[in-house]
Amino acid sequence: MLEIPLMLSKMYLLAQMTVCPMPDYIPEVDVEFRTSKPEYVTAVPIKSLTEAMKGNKDATHLTESSSKWRVFGMTEGVLGGGNYRVSYMTKTDQTGQRCIYVDRVKMLITYTPTIFIGKELQTSECHFKVTKLHEERHVATDLKVIKEYLPKIKMEILWYLRGVGGQGPFPQYETDKNAKRIIDEVVAYVRPMVERMIETKRARQSDIDTVENYKYESGLCPGDAPKIDP
Repeated sequence: MLEIPLMLSKMYLLAQMTVCPMPDYIPEVDVEFRTSKPEYVTAVPIKSLTEAMKGNKDATHLTESSSKWRVFGMTEGVLGGGNYRVSYMTKTDQTGQRCIYVDRVKMLITYTPTIFIGKELQTSECHFKVTKLHEERHVATDLKVIKEYLPKIKMEILWYLRGVGGQGPFPQYETDKNAKRIIDEVVAYVRPMVERMIETKRARQSDIDTVENYKYESGLCPGDAPKIDP
């Protein structure tokens, strides 16, 4: 007997919505990650790699400290996080007022690594191997950071959607306008998460590119100094 009044109460609230009720479902959040195998480029001279490094925040490098810094190898990891799909559902009362709920967010993060190894190292077998392994460490570090962040990004989006709940109610004819605004707000909330991931990735890479680490790796190749083109 108690179920009927409760059902009537819900119908009455739906008929005259003044505040959007909380959703009775958990939004679906899918953070997908795709990566490709590193592309190796060995035709670029060390001098050109050294110039290319200047001002490039997304490239990592192995350097030689002599009369000046020289770049033997460089990894360029392109991280993409701008592919979003956001869907929504609505609840409408008998007067045409409509609440909007985001019910699904799908996000695609991509990572495309390119490893550059100085052309001159092709005649220096030891330095070529050491530089290649060094740069592959950069790729492995990038992948580790990204995989750490994927569940964090998913949880942050879920908590954001939980806090937002339903928006409105709006007149039915304003549905498209408000839905676009809500979707834009979701995307704007997600973007800083990707930026934080990129900053963490850069910070972790600096732990690899140290003078101490270079000295150790350089010591692995005694008597195998490459002849660098002027």
